[in-house]
Order: sequence, then structure tokens, then C-alpha cells
Amino acid sequence: MTTDVTLRPAPEFELECLYDDPSSPSKLTIFSPETPAMATEWLTVDRSSAFRLDRMR
Repeated sequence: MTTDVTLRPAPEFELECLYDDPSSPSKLTIFSPETPAMATEWLTVDRSSAFRLDRMR
């Protein structure tokens, strides 16, 4: 049985990302440019731990 909860659309996020070194990146930082507290709200991961979204499916 399907309920309304399972049919809700997925949330949308306006996110951007930056690399620590564009020519040889080792870390990726993801953040929302719309967040007033951008200086304290971000996520940084080692590039070796990240996977492309199309590889996750």
C-alpha cells in the first residue's frame, strides 16, 4: 500500500562546490551560497572518499 508520505517529492537544494586545489584537488567542499551562516555551514570530504552521483545509483 502506498501512502502520501512515500509520494512526497524529494527536497531540492541549491548547492555549490569548491576544490581545495583546482589543478590537483584532494578535498571537495559543498555549501549553499544562499545560507546566511555560510562561514559555518559546509561539508568537506576527501576526494578519494567521494563518488559521482551516477555511480551511486
